[in-house]
Amino acid sequence: MPRGIRYLFYALIFAFALAGLVLGQQIILGICLALSIIIGVIADGFDNKRDEPFKKYNVKHKHHKPTNAS
Repeated sequence: MPRGIRYLFYALIFAFALAGLVLGQQIILGICLALSIIIGVIADGFDNKRDEPFKKYNVKHKHHKPTNAS
C-alpha cells in the first residue's frame, strides 16, 4: 500500500475517534470508535496483502531463530 493511502487511513481513524470524543455523546462516540476499528482492520488487510505470496516460505524457514544484530 502506498504511504499516502496508509497515512490517509491513519488520519481517518484519528479523525473519527477525535470527533466521537469531542461531540461528547456516548452513542456517537461508540459509532465513531466502531468506524475507526473497522477502518483499521480494512487498512491492516490491505497492508498485509503484499506479504501473502511470501507466507509459504514461513513454513520452510520455521526452524531459523532471529539473531540480534547488536
